[in-house]
Amino acid sequence: MTKTLEQKNTGHLLIWLPIILLLGSVLFYVMLTYQAHHMQEKQLELKLKNVWEAFRSQTGSMPMHIKGEYDIVQVSADAGAPSEEPGDTSLYYKETGQQVNFQMLTRRLEWNGKYYLVTTYVSSKEISHLIIKVFIAEIVIFLFLLLGIVIINRRSSRLLWQPFYDTLKRAGAYDVVRNPELQLEKQTDISEFNRLNSELTDLVEKVNRVYSNQKQFVENASHEMQTPLAIIRSKMELLINDPALTERTASLLADITSANERLSQLNKSLLLLAKIDNNQFPEQDRVNVTDVLEKILHNYQQHYEDFPALSKSIQPDVFIVANLSLVEILLSNLVGNAVVHNIPEGYIKVALDASKLVIENSGNPISGDPEALFERFKKGDDASKTTGLGLALVKQITRLYQLRLQYHYQNKLHRMTVFLT
Repeated sequence: MTKTLEQKNTGHLLIWLPIILLLGSVLFYVMLTYQAHHMQEKQLELKLKNVWEAFRSQTGSMPMHIKGEYDIVQVSADAGAPSEEPGDTSLYYKETGQQVNFQMLTRRLEWNGKYYLVTTYVSSKEISHLIIKVFIAEIVIFLFLLLGIVIINRRSSRLLWQPFYDTLKRAGAYDVVRNPELQLEKQTDISEFNRLNSELTDLVEKVNRVYSNQKQFVENASHEMQTPLAIIRSKMELLINDPALTERTASLLADITSANERLSQLNKSLLLLAKIDNNQFPEQDRVNVTDVLEKILHNYQQHYEDFPALSKSIQPDVFIVANLSLVEILLSNLVGNAVVHNIPEGYIKVALDASKLVIENSGNPISGDPEALFERFKKGDDASKTTGLGLALVKQITRLYQLRLQYHYQNKLHRMTVFLT
């Protein structure tokens, strides 16, 4: 499933930003906890120093114990020294019936030849609450930051990529036949888009030149080749009407005339393919396929004395939007193919409705890949005198109008289906 550049960019942000913010949150929590404990240690040391100074200044007359604040205990000279690191403890308060956690620090100090253990306390509960509140605030800030980054990124991306979307829209509307000019902004605020527009403008100019040259070649070739072919045909007619014509010469002239007709038809077919490739049939209208098909079937029946048995089921007033000439060529080639490649005493079935056209004909199996029939100069029978371009024209026309073409062969029955919708 394809996505827009904005969606992919936002997707990457939503994947990686939460990971980065989570790692940042963990790091922040670790640093906050470390700093809070460090602050506790400093508070305990400062508190112990103040309590000891007050005790000495009052010549030992101040209270020796205040619950949750400090303890001063006189010890013997040989009492062991306490740990230098703060420790955890808890005190029970009868008034509230709660056990409160504290951090404590104990030092062994000497004054007037007496030794004392001085312990100070700092509530761990308040520090824990502080850490939790700050951490929650930090999470909220990070979430707002994530949301803000995503929103700002989406809006800034739309603004930054707007010249690109404008270029894409104009390039999509470009048509070498109907709209040969491509007007792009030469100066945007982004150098890469300026370069893109410049390269596209140059490319379109080259395409227009090539198309113009090819179109001119097609027109010139059509005119120049038809003239000598017409001259050859007229000279052949003069020779055929010559009284001194022998039977052998007449046979040779007949072969030359047949070859000339095939060459003329080949020239017309190749030029028609080139015009279809160049989309030189821009005019479109609502074409009544039913009327065109009935007319072509009638003409073929009049032209061929040995026209195969025909059965048809044609729905009236079937319309498609296309070029009338190309629809006539499409249907004529399909019917002609069914007639030419039939067998003696064979048959043709034609069915048309609003969704599809189906032409079936009896015939011998083809040699090789059936898909190759739609390639230029490919024939189902190498001995056939056709140009090998009929089905190639059918394929090009159906491709031009985005119609699906399907071929199937089974039990000496060829089925060609053109899906109209």
